[in-house]
Amino acid sequence: MSGEINATNVVIENGSGVIVGQGSGTITWANNPIITSNKSNGDAVTMLDGEGSGKQFTFATEFVWNTDAQFQKAINDSNTNTADTYTVTIPSTGNTTDQSWSGLMAPLGLTLAAGQGEALKTNLTFTSNGAVTYVPYVS
Repeated sequence: MSGEINATNVVIENGSGVIVGQGSGTITWANNPIITSNKSNGDAVTMLDGEGSGKQFTFATEFVWNTDAQFQKAINDSNTNTADTYTVTIPSTGNTTDQSWSGLMAPLGLTLAAGQGEALKTNLTFTSNGAVTYVPYVS
């Protein structure tokens, strides 16, 4: 398949544009349709085109634990349930713009995995708090 993306290039930055970390992760974009069905539609479900409700962006990621100040700020924000502006970017491969999601997010669900003789790993889920700006790939 052409245009494949290497996930090690996915980065998360804070509002200052400083990289917080790189890691594997899962992006979830919740956007529930608004149902407009009524008796005139019979048994068919109809939805309001181009609109949604309950929109929320989450990026569940795994980082290798480190002592970098920006990484530690995200850890501290997780411990205090504090939101900050974060941007998740998937760099382009020949396109003119990267794909990204940016907005006020709280890093939540802190977990640590400490395997004997292995790097300390942490999982965080960056959860949006309000509107998220999405920038699609542009060729």
